[in-house]
Amino acid sequence: MADEEDTREVLFQDWEGPDKTGLTIEHTSGGELLVKEVKGESPAARSGKVYEGDQIVGATIYFENMSSEETAELLKTLNKHKVGLKLQNKGDKSPCYSPLSTPCRSPMGTLTWEGKTQFGASSPEIIL
Repeated sequence: MADEEDTREVLFQDWEGPDKTGLTIEHTSGGELLVKEVKGESPAARSGKVYEGDQIVGATIYFENMSSEETAELLKTLNKHKVGLKLQNKGDKSPCYSPLSTPCRSPMGTLTWEGKTQFGASSPEIIL
């Protein structure tokens, strides 16, 4: 696997699969997923950040232009994989509210907070 310092993320705004992005992807017998070819004048080539022989070690998928049905189906297909979720607080509930009254956890499994009150303040300020 590639070192973290050699890892880079390339954002494709309109991903429609490797063919339309200009990539040929190959599976190696060792279980790696590699960029076999970057086609000239393709979105991948124009990015200047994708090279033949690069190992694909992960992907971030943004849900902004996906229907809730597409998103739900995608999440259902992910089993026993490392997944980080980008979450937003909706409604009037506290960001750390849990129906089971358990503390909320970050994807890394830790939550650090420091309570600070100001004179006359009605609730502590939480710094994450």
